[in-house]
Amino acid sequence: MHSVAIGFGKSSDSEIFWECGGSIVSEIFVLTASHCLESDFRGPAQCVRTGTTKLHEPESGYQDRVIVERIKHPNYTPPARYHDIALLKLEKSLELNAAVRPACLDIDSQLIGTSAIASGFGKTVFENEKGSNELMKVQLNYISKEDCEKAFKLDLGTNQLPSGFIPNMICAGILDGGKDTCQGDSGGPLQRIINEPYCMYSLVGVTSFGKFCGFENSPAVYSKVSSYTDWIESIVWPEN
Repeated sequence: MHSVAIGFGKSSDSEIFWECGGSIVSEIFVLTASHCLESDFRGPAQCVRTGTTKLHEPESGYQDRVIVERIKHPNYTPPARYHDIALLKLEKSLELNAAVRPACLDIDSQLIGTSAIASGFGKTVFENEKGSNELMKVQLNYISKEDCEKAFKLDLGTNQLPSGFIPNMICAGILDGGKDTCQGDSGGPLQRIINEPYCMYSLVGVTSFGKFCGFENSPAVYSKVSSYTDWIESIVWPEN
């Protein structure tokens, strides 16, 4: 499993609030969204939890780690939604095993297949107040740029999408509604299953933003990992 939950809350708080997701890319780095580096109400991201499919009653063998560095993409400049991708450096290396292991980074500029799998501990329906205790996954179709621009037509040309949809973005969802990512899934993986090398999933996208979870004609947008592999590798595996 490469999925992680990202926790927020001051050290004096008795409760950790799990508000974002991410993906393990090495023993010491997690890939997430830039907008997940800090919560509006709870401050900077503090910790990650992985190795469990149940967030609040984790199985034995789960691992928690403290975050010591939050690295946003240098071109991420909110309120614009572009380049919403970031890395978290952990205080202590993860112990890799069958339940905790990195995902591969997708390097194909052209999307392979017609769909991918999103996962996370976010809300299962838009009306819920809290996210899911169980790690959920959903298969989503890739949506064309034209259909995505129709869905977000009110945002095009605003300070959020001043240049419309750029090639660094992936649009995915089910246009009939019913399946989607939601609040709490931000930063988590959009992935495809691979056979070679031995590494179950390849990260295609990072969950960035959407509109109304699961509504008709309401896809979500993901930062395209293949557009950022050079940046990721320069930090995670810098040349000596």
